[in-house]
Amino acid sequence: MLDSQPLEDPAEIERSHQRALSLSLRWVLVCVTLMMLGMALADHLLSPPGESRSYISLSMGTVALLSYLLVRSDRRKWESPLMVTGVMMATTWAVYSYGSVRAASTFAFLGAVVMAGTYLRLRALWVTALAGVLLLGALTWAEASGHLPRARLLPDMRYWLMGSVIILLIGAQLYHTRRANDEVYLRHLSQVEERMRLEHERDQSMRRFRRIFLLNPTALLVQTANTQAVVEVNPAFERSFGYRGDKVTGMHSAALWADEREWQEHRKALIERGRTDWQQRRWRRADGKEVDVLVSSELSEDQSGMLILTTVIDAPPAG
Repeated sequence: MLDSQPLEDPAEIERSHQRALSLSLRWVLVCVTLMMLGMALADHLLSPPGESRSYISLSMGTVALLSYLLVRSDRRKWESPLMVTGVMMATTWAVYSYGSVRAASTFAFLGAVVMAGTYLRLRALWVTALAGVLLLGALTWAEASGHLPRARLLPDMRYWLMGSVIILLIGAQLYHTRRANDEVYLRHLSQVEERMRLEHERDQSMRRFRRIFLLNPTALLVQTANTQAVVEVNPAFERSFGYRGDKVTGMHSAALWADEREWQEHRKALIERGRTDWQQRRWRRADGKEVDVLVSSELSEDQSGMLILTTVIDAPPAG
């Protein structure tokens, strides 16, 4: 069991989750920008003469930097679609430039799908996955048909660097996303446990109240505040006034008063102050006999609405 925590607004937990995802996206975009710049430099230095494709990495780094600036400016509607689209286009461009779907840049299709699944809606995820499948199929067909430039496919340092960069970026993105989701899960779990504790305490309190209500030697009456219909009486009330519990339930409480004017005055004082002092009044028993009693009522809040708890005792003899 987790330590008890104060109850939070579920909307605030959702906003916190969105802030965590936004922070995660910032980190990913910064990493993409820096790694693409590093990859462009490595490609420029390690490529054979005339075979450098650093401009592709620079283009992807520029898209990531632009997306990061959009996030920082709180224009959060377009940065994720822009980034996913940029990855798909740059990957297709790179595969075409290298002349083979077996190039390391093909892994970036997986990165685009992971990013779409993390930051975009379900429909956008399916669109991205379908686009990746179609682009990969088109490039595979183009290579098999001889429509791509001749590929050398040398297992050189550039291949290893590109594959490593994509793997590290996917890992970093999943790590940040998992942290954000774990935090939300723990906060929701804490909320559930706190509510269970409060419900348990409420149930215990209700059981104690019911035992006191049933065993109390003083006549007690529970009625609804809006209709004044009797909800329940305790055994002491049944003995004192001769009513059976199932017969009095649902009865309008005014029927218990011998004088309706006294009942209206009692009700008015209860509504104004939330409770009444002890008032000597005349009530009517089940057999029609009128008796002098002392009556006190107070409002009580319940899950079903406001209730009135009325206590009735025999009035002391006059003189």
